[in-house]
Amino acid sequence: MPAVVAHPDDESFGLGGLPALLSDGGVPTTVLCFTHGEASTLYGRPGDLHNVRAGELACAARELGVERVELAGHPDGGLTDVSRHRLASETARLIGELRPSHLLVFDAGGVTGHRDHQRATSAAQFAARQVGIAVLGSTLPRRWRTG
Repeated sequence: MPAVVAHPDDESFGLGGLPALLSDGGVPTTVLCFTHGEASTLYGRPGDLHNVRAGELACAARELGVERVELAGHPDGGLTDVSRHRLASETARLIGELRPSHLLVFDAGGVTGHRDHQRATSAAQFAARQVGIAVLGSTLPRRWRTG
């Protein structure tokens, strides 16, 4: 089952339990991540954020049992400037390759209200509707949301 996320760490934050559970059950899992998370702040951690965050995503994927990771490289904090159709076509391409029964995404509010999360979810939902597969949205209780 593919998970579609905006940033490295989104695969773990809120979504990680389900890909790990599916993987443990023998279900192949994939993460499509639209950005490298380079706008993040690491508070003194050395290294190029573009590469550091890609490494973090790869490490998290191994821990979760995710078989495949695709890192698209759109600008972190700028997914609203990328056409929803472009993001949806990247998602649809992956759906076409994997032929999953479902996609896993954050809820439409973007979990924390982050606009990149909302855009990634919107694009994934659009792609899923186009090809006729179900979407599972991971939702946090409203009191845990920051946005």
